[in-house]
Amino acid sequence: MLITDVVTMWEKLYWDVEQYQDIQRSHPHERQPLAFAAINVCIAAWSLEQWARTAWLSNIRNDSRKADGNLFNDFVRQHVPEQAICADIANTSKHAAYRDENWQGGEASLEWEDGDEDMPPTFVLRHVGSAGAAKVSAYETFDKVRDHWWSLLIAVGLAAGPMYPPEFMQNKLRRIFGDWPVEPPSDIHPVTSK
Repeated sequence: MLITDVVTMWEKLYWDVEQYQDIQRSHPHERQPLAFAAINVCIAAWSLEQWARTAWLSNIRNDSRKADGNLFNDFVRQHVPEQAICADIANTSKHAAYRDENWQGGEASLEWEDGDEDMPPTFVLRHVGSAGAAKVSAYETFDKVRDHWWSLLIAVGLAAGPMYPPEFMQNKLRRIFGDWPVEPPSDIHPVTSK
């Protein structure tokens, strides 16, 4: 209904990242909402990859060039390195079995952090790759996934212009800073019943 192309699927990813970050900021003592929202971000990122691959392959076929899905996969992993994490978490969630085809040996953990003068005590979702490097906050990773995907969509000609806040985010900012309510978009028609 609302997801009609690659850009609106990116907006869905943006939504899920924002939901995750809102939960991290607003409900620091709740594990389940944080973990469930993280899974949703990963599923949205995986779905965006499927939408982008389909659109890219279609564009290549229309240009009479040879379409190579593996080339696209390599391009995604190069430009959105965090996608490997999202793809394997999404696939593990979907298939009810551990998958690590893209993020081999990766591990996610939910940890309690005592607060300090800058941050209240909270649960934090972290991940670490097989190399065992420092654990990284999913909050930061999800920001990168969203931003890197926008850059990739521009690079492959599936989007144009600077990254923008989607309609839901603009509405949220209006609620916070004023100018609310706004008129519904012109393409929205009221539902009528008989």
